[in-house]
Amino acid sequence: MGTAVGTLLHRHKESVEVRLAYQSISQTQKNNAEPSFRAAVGAAVPEAIELAPVPATIANLMPQTKGLESTMVEGQVVLVEPKSKQIVAVIVSEP
Repeated sequence: MGTAVGTLLHRHKESVEVRLAYQSISQTQKNNAEPSFRAAVGAAVPEAIELAPVPATIANLMPQTKGLESTMVEGQVVLVEPKSKQIVAVIVSEP
């Protein structure tokens, strides 16, 4: 699942869906990571970071995100596979 999500986000970096995902999740999630943690695809999310399900509106627009969890880390939206707690995608805001 992670590869499909990462590929989708890379291919559609400028897409409306990705921008909506960033806006939706960034408005509801707080940056709750330890200063030393860096979000990267494949990294495990520390226990202290609070995760929430990807919003239904985003999961409907981007079916590959259904069942994933999300959080904010240093201004980036992080999508996480809930069982392994591994990061499958990182969405950054447009400059």
